[in-house]
Amino acid sequence: MKKVAVYVILAVMALCTVACRYDEGPFLSFRKPEDRIVGYWKLKEVYKNGEQVTTGVPLPHQPGSFYAFFTERMMSVSALKDSTVWKESDNGAWDFDNNCKDVWIWFIMNNRTYEYQANIKKLTRDVLIYEFNDDSEDRWRFVFESRSTMYY
Repeated sequence: MKKVAVYVILAVMALCTVACRYDEGPFLSFRKPEDRIVGYWKLKEVYKNGEQVTTGVPLPHQPGSFYAFFTERMMSVSALKDSTVWKESDNGAWDFDNNCKDVWIWFIMNNRTYEYQANIKKLTRDVLIYEFNDDSEDRWRFVFESRSTMYY
């Protein structure tokens, strides 16, 4: 009986480690990727072609912007324009791809459509990091911190 329990535990651990491991972690998680990504995220750091940027980037790419991922695969983006006016996205959607290793993002803000498929580097309850190439082949890296204590 003890051997069976040990084999079951090992099998579960093997499935958890193979299912959705990301380059930068976590190594092991018992939460589904959907449970980790859904919530409110604050864009903490932005890198363009390996260099950290804080200004001169599209509105939703500015550090301090908020991205909200909802269970219905809808999303919303809020960004501060001119340090006094908040802009909200019109429509928005997200979905996982490539066995939850990538996330597809789509939203409209300031009459501009943003659509990209990002490679998730890290997805924990508190940190989300992903990278993507834009239409100009610039490489972006977004580092988010969780602003949620509630998970849907």
